[in-house]
Amino acid sequence: MNKVTHLLDTSALLVHYFDEPGAGVVEQLWATGSARPGVSAVTVTELKHRLGEEMSDRGEAREAAAAYLNELTVCLPADRLVAEFAWQLKEASAERIPLAAALIAATARAAGAVLVHRDPHFERIPLTVVDQVVLPA
Repeated sequence: MNKVTHLLDTSALLVHYFDEPGAGVVEQLWATGSARPGVSAVTVTELKHRLGEEMSDRGEAREAAAAYLNELTVCLPADRLVAEFAWQLKEASAERIPLAAALIAATARAAGAVLVHRDPHFERIPLTVVDQVVLPA
């Protein structure tokens, strides 16, 4: 199976790493043979930054990021199609969607993948545009 089925937002990876509510949902995506989790290229920057902020041991933060980004997921590019989709999402939303979030959601849309997250700003995007799994807060 080569196609990414689920796109994990940075929030989903952090939920899993810190074993917060919803971590089991993310774990199950790796455990099942029918799912193939991926991340947006935008998540690479976000995850490394957030783990660096949250963890006092920089080496451990780098190792954790590497495990999620290199071993557990496939990284999808933020190319021209993704940029166009992100612009459309931002234009269609009545409320502000941060650019990074729009690019991540647009990556899911371009891949035909389910967006897995715990960020309220993604909920502004209709499920008819990007299918979503919302992890508990």
